[in-house]
Amino acid sequence: MYEKNSIEERCRRILEDNGGAIADRARTILLEDPALKDLREPLEFIAKNWRNPLTPAMMRLSCEAVGGHPEETDEAALAMSLISLSLYIWDDMIDKTHLKLFKPTLFGKFGEGTALIIGGLASAKAFTILNQMNVDKTKRQTIAKLLWDFLVKMAQAETASLRLRSQKVLSAKKKFWKIKTEATDLETCLKIGAVLGNGSESEIQHLGRYGLYLGIILELWKDFHVSVNLTAGLAERIRTGTLPYSLLWASERSEQIQRKLDGLSSKSTIEQADIREIVEDVLKLKALDVMSKTIRRFAKKARNELIKLKRNNATQTLQLFIETQPLLFIGSLSTLQAHES
Repeated sequence: MYEKNSIEERCRRILEDNGGAIADRARTILLEDPALKDLREPLEFIAKNWRNPLTPAMMRLSCEAVGGHPEETDEAALAMSLISLSLYIWDDMIDKTHLKLFKPTLFGKFGEGTALIIGGLASAKAFTILNQMNVDKTKRQTIAKLLWDFLVKMAQAETASLRLRSQKVLSAKKKFWKIKTEATDLETCLKIGAVLGNGSESEIQHLGRYGLYLGIILELWKDFHVSVNLTAGLAERIRTGTLPYSLLWASERSEQIQRKLDGLSSKSTIEQADIREIVEDVLKLKALDVMSKTIRRFAKKARNELIKLKRNNATQTLQLFIETQPLLFIGSLSTLQAHES
């Protein structure tokens, strides 16, 4: 247990030391704008319940990894954090997620209209910050293209997901494609960090792929936590047809699970006993082993990208961070391990 806590603390320190200050700015920047006083309550809700040190930390480390000055990423990291906030809010709207991590989402507490407005304001603020950055024309154009390509991919993924959901043909393969698309958030962040650090095209691509693989790992973390109901949101996902990848994977391998899901999807209320049965069935199929293996595979791919870069403090930190992810994933499921024993 001590070793696990030690690893968690080291990763937390990496994020806080490199991204904590920007994370704090991002969570309050809209709240501090006097023009938005009529939105004070939902903006206070965001300031209290949302914080993202990962985005600025990865951008800062990416810049430093190619020999740049990490503080030069601060404004871009603030902007990317606000874009991530927008997508976070809108994703809950699209998936009709009222509850997340045992707390209401912004959409769940304040409704669709308020969530839509605040998501839009966060994006508008982000692009205002990017437009005011003191960078040369070439970097500005490169960053603009990276952002546009990322947002187009996200739009394509959500559009395809909505279409498949309406047709009730969402598969594990399609869901994994969406997970990989969502992971382009971190891919874009690390690429921008490397661009601001004057990295070569090769360095930018290697760090971008590192970000992509890390993003996939973290999305799989969240997905599996939903699948085994550690976030208390599985019943809502079943009712709305927004099943997580791990559960789709399990349902394609078990007619029993598929029949249960079909029966539960039309119910207005799903009992906890039904959820427990679904979780037990998923675990019996060794979904945990499959997810752990997949996470280890992507961690190895990310490490291989770092090997091709010059070794320095930043690349060593990135290596430590990615190597701990499989261990932390298993550690995060301690309640499941207790259940299985």
